[in-house]
Amino acid sequence: MKPDLYTKVILTVIALALVAIASEKIITDAHAQNRPTKVVICDSYGSKCAGIDGYNENGALYIRSK
Repeated sequence: MKPDLYTKVILTVIALALVAIASEKIITDAHAQNRPTKVVICDSYGSKCAGIDGYNENGALYIRSK
């Protein structure tokens, strides 16, 4: 006996619902950090790092090398 289109659709819907139920247990909520992360730009040896001298009239940073 060959399954008809209705049976295939119903079984597909049931399979998708089971996958959705199972994935709810695996996937957890994402949480953002509550503070900014400090970033330091250095050369590959870590001996020279960039610093900030200030801002210009457009709000751009003046960057210097330490």
